[in-house]
Amino acid sequence: MKKIFISWIVFLSVIITSITPVFAESYDYVGGSFDWLYLSNVERKDRVQEIFKIMFPKGYVTNFPRGFLKQKLKNYLKDVNHEAHYEAVCAGYTRYRDVDLQPFFAGKSKFVYMYALQYTKSPQKTFYYDAMGRLKFIDFRYGGYPECPYYTKKYAINGKLVRAMYLQAPDTMYIFSDKGSFIGVKYRNNVYGFNYTK
Repeated sequence: MKKIFISWIVFLSVIITSITPVFAESYDYVGGSFDWLYLSNVERKDRVQEIFKIMFPKGYVTNFPRGFLKQKLKNYLKDVNHEAHYEAVCAGYTRYRDVDLQPFFAGKSKFVYMYALQYTKSPQKTFYYDAMGRLKFIDFRYGGYPECPYYTKKYAINGKLVRAMYLQAPDTMYIFSDKGSFIGVKYRNNVYGFNYTK
């Protein structure tokens, strides 16, 4: 009887010690878990500074000289297949031949005022065209794209930075303004800043 009692105690202690209590909700993603909500503001600022140094190694935002992008991207200033791309994106297609398409709608209307093209042969760039097929913006991607983490910088055709984003995972991105100021962490459909408290 004593042996059975000891066996039960050992069995219960193994089960109890193998149970790990979960105190905070955590979301798994590439490189770890989404933990922004559980960091102190000091830890948040440290992380943002670390990401800023990755994206802006000189310690500040740099823009391209005026006219540089127009010269460098002269073959892309006008979408040569504008009519086909615009019709395809308006019809709801997300791919046309060797190009991924993305529409941008005016408010809640169905009017496509801008569309984006990402060519299969050059996935590190995305070209944004207005409804007339004129280039307005371009995204440059750096790092291990399409694998996370990587970062992207969006520039206007005049060479000025519009925004920068560090993608830790497809649904987790750190967003910075045109001046390099931290805007927030977007996780799925929510954006969290420094002072977010649960």
